[in-house]
Amino acid sequence: MDVMQLAKALGEGIKNHPTLLAYDEAKAAFDADTELAAQMNEYNADRSCLAEEFNKDFAMQDKDVIESLKAKMDELAAVINKNEHYVAFAAAQGEVNTLMQSINEEITFYAFGVRPNHCTHDCSSCSGCH
Repeated sequence: MDVMQLAKALGEGIKNHPTLLAYDEAKAAFDADTELAAQMNEYNADRSCLAEEFNKDFAMQDKDVIESLKAKMDELAAVINKNEHYVAFAAAQGEVNTLMQSINEEITFYAFGVRPNHCTHDCSSCSGCH
């Protein structure tokens, strides 16, 4: 089996890992939440308006508009961050990232004989990473 076939087999195995299955479920619920999508769209639109205001010359910036947008965005962020689908999806993304990092570290170890990112902050155990 060549390397690309091994990569395909690994990818298929990862796709069926419980972490990825939980991610798919959380993403489906996240994507189906139309109220959350509307809130996130509104937040992103407000963020764009805020960026436009900040891109103006300082003297031309409307401080009331800036403060109003910031307050509205803070309120929306609080609502979004409490949404069960958002929370579950964010947690699932974190789990996928952790899994993928572990997989990449394992591949790196077997390919190069080095375990990346394992700083113990005890320099006596290190060959010098920084």
